[in-house]
Amino acid sequence: MRNIRYVPFGSNNFLSVLEGIEGGFAIFAGLTAGLLFGGASRDVLIATALIGIIVSAFNSSAVRYATEHYLDEIDGHEKRHRFRSYFIPSLVEFVAYACVSLISIVPLLFVHPLALAVVWCGILTTTILFVAGWYRGYLLNRRHAVRDGIEVASLGLLIIFVGAVSGWLLAFIV
Repeated sequence: MRNIRYVPFGSNNFLSVLEGIEGGFAIFAGLTAGLLFGGASRDVLIATALIGIIVSAFNSSAVRYATEHYLDEIDGHEKRHRFRSYFIPSLVEFVAYACVSLISIVPLLFVHPLALAVVWCGILTTTILFVAGWYRGYLLNRRHAVRDGIEVASLGLLIIFVGAVSGWLLAFIV
């Protein structure tokens, strides 16, 4: 017999929230770290992060919508209520992705000097990713919640590291 877990908001919307939180928003911490090495100003970093967050959140939610819909079509189980079954979960993912991503760039607005602001963006991003991974692990498999948090945070750190190293390398090439 399967062990079914209760998840908040229903499994489809809960998955959308988790995907929105664990989405690629660490990319923006990596991107800002990389652009910092290129000598970008605070305004450029903020504008790049905001545009990237909005576009990426929309892309993530559009992929969610299309994937769910196409998989149901392939399986022959397309839902009758497309708005509730496909659009609402993708909207939830967009909102979660955008809100959490915006939180992670707050240090760019208030922390000086700029290098310290970028470091705090990375720390905040990694912390959010750890909490999201821990929470997912706690709900789905209580024994390994910390491991799940560390796993998600580590992946985020890797993304930030790749962004920083890419910017550092490009600063020497260009």
